[in-house]
Amino acid sequence: MRKLSDELAELRTAGLYRQLRDVDSPQGPRVTIAGRELLNFSSNDYLGLANDPILKHAAVAAIERWGVGAGASRLVCGNLAPYRELEEKLARFKNKEAAIVFGSGYAANVGTITALVGEGDVVILDKLDHASIIDGARQSGATIRVYPHRNLKKLEELLKVTAPGRGGDAAPTAPEGTVVGAASPPRPGRILIVTETVFSMDGDLAPLAEIVALKEKYGAWLMIDEAHATGLYATNRRGIAEATGVEDKVDVTLGTLSKALGVAGGYVVGSQVLIEWLRNRARSLIYSTALPPVVCATAAAAVDFVMSAEGHRRRDQLWRNVSEMKNGLSALGVENESRSPIIPLIIGEEGAAMEVAGKLLDAGILVPAIRYPTVPKGKARLRVTVSAGHTKEDIQRLLNVVGAVFNRDRGIVGKEVLGSQLETAPTIVSEKRLLRPAPQSAALRKGRVSVPNECYFLTTCVEGRRPVLARAEAAKIVIDALRWLRDEGRIRLLGFVIMPDHVHVALALQSRQECRSHNSTTDANECGSDIPVATLAEVMKSWKGFTSRQLQLSCGMEGPVWQDGYYDHLLRDRRDFETRLDYMHENPCRGGLVQFPHEFRFSTAHPDYENEIDWNWMEGIPENHGRGRNAAPTC
Repeated sequence: MRKLSDELAELRTAGLYRQLRDVDSPQGPRVTIAGRELLNFSSNDYLGLANDPILKHAAVAAIERWGVGAGASRLVCGNLAPYRELEEKLARFKNKEAAIVFGSGYAANVGTITALVGEGDVVILDKLDHASIIDGARQSGATIRVYPHRNLKKLEELLKVTAPGRGGDAAPTAPEGTVVGAASPPRPGRILIVTETVFSMDGDLAPLAEIVALKEKYGAWLMIDEAHATGLYATNRRGIAEATGVEDKVDVTLGTLSKALGVAGGYVVGSQVLIEWLRNRARSLIYSTALPPVVCATAAAAVDFVMSAEGHRRRDQLWRNVSEMKNGLSALGVENESRSPIIPLIIGEEGAAMEVAGKLLDAGILVPAIRYPTVPKGKARLRVTVSAGHTKEDIQRLLNVVGAVFNRDRGIVGKEVLGSQLETAPTIVSEKRLLRPAPQSAALRKGRVSVPNECYFLTTCVEGRRPVLARAEAAKIVIDALRWLRDEGRIRLLGFVIMPDHVHVALALQSRQECRSHNSTTDANECGSDIPVATLAEVMKSWKGFTSRQLQLSCGMEGPVWQDGYYDHLLRDRRDFETRLDYMHENPCRGGLVQFPHEFRFSTAHPDYENEIDWNWMEGIPENHGRGRNAAPTC
């Protein structure tokens, strides 16, 4: 029999040994560990509520009223009044019939999946689903099928095999009953798709609208985990399902009280029948002592806060901080496709990730390494998380350290950046290079832009996904605004697609050096460097502000026009750009594409559009090469 001590030694050798850190301060943007104050970019406390006075006051009042412990499981005598109050608030917040609270998000996932499916049923998972989802599927006894991360084609293939006769051109077959049936499921067995909406280690989003369409086509159930989305997305802060407009088509919605809400616990919301079933069949609920009443009362106060106007402002501050971080990382050349406050910096080898995390710790910044089995082997990373409580100075400090530590081209890291504790940059062993050289001034003066550092593919959606852009006058306002940004010398316009309820744009940020080459009268103090005329956040703010005012005045739109935030992808090369074009052209919504007049050749929907792209400009051309056509207009 192998000794545990030998296996622990193997973990240490592989760089997989884990230790607990004693934190000697409340949770927040700064924490104290071993007597040192550290800047904390590792917490899931997205809205900064974990140590907020509002929640602390609620907790103190609850202790005075309800004491400390629950005394028993909920089905015995532990279901104190704060449980009921919290569940009622969660149901209202999530716009569902009912809610049920578990001791943790892990317990909620395991208990729900094992209650809904069993032998003879099938569970279909995204490859990067959280460990609690995987464990629940394994414990259920159902057959497990896994599709590659966010791969809709493979998901449909699995559904076709699993649910023969349910798909095709016939009307979708609804799941048996509402969400639950008898204790022994009928045959053919149930099919349950489970996905996170914001993936916890990569920060990207599930293609939820498309998954909903597939689950309805093949008569499956859909369970979503909104742990990292609740409180952050859409008008009412309910999450990705609200932002996507599919809340009423999701069968089971799970979330946690421990991320944006700042407390502890997990919950499920859905139909009254679903909640009654879980109350009777979820073993992780039935056989666990109830949460302390103080936790439930404090979580209820957190829900109230998120639903309030102040909660809206706090959420907006978070997204401003996320935008600041992402723009800063993009300026450094750090690859980033996150659509959330979770920004992974992929290192590769476990040992290298530990070394880099140690360098950041030496510089006073806490970003622990995430390693196998939390992420796949060879995909170790630093998982940077942004909070509404961070300041611009906090973010800039992290960017300075990241720029120094990760830029292996620089060799020795200056003490003026990291201080005397950090002498040299580590050697990074990675399958990806996180930093690329800055664009060269000569190339910029010739009117060219380096694709890896300057070009973006953006998507922004109409508030409530209203199909207002299908109107010709509304679409023209959007196009005029893009042309205005181009003519003002803020962007180079590569192309766009306008859908009835969202817009895709491919653009490059214009640099000051380029502006000076086309405008010799500009003050050299204001123009003449290689930095962009405007950041991506500034460009989007101007564009959204301009179009919002015009759409409200000209088209009679009321309230906010655009959803908060936007999705941006840093284009790396021509192949990456073509992949984005393929995505737009193959999008299931393409049938609702707004039709453009012939002169709008910038539209990627135009039949001649790809002939309009100056590929040489995108990839870098000899300095004596003539300019292309209007795919890369000058300022």
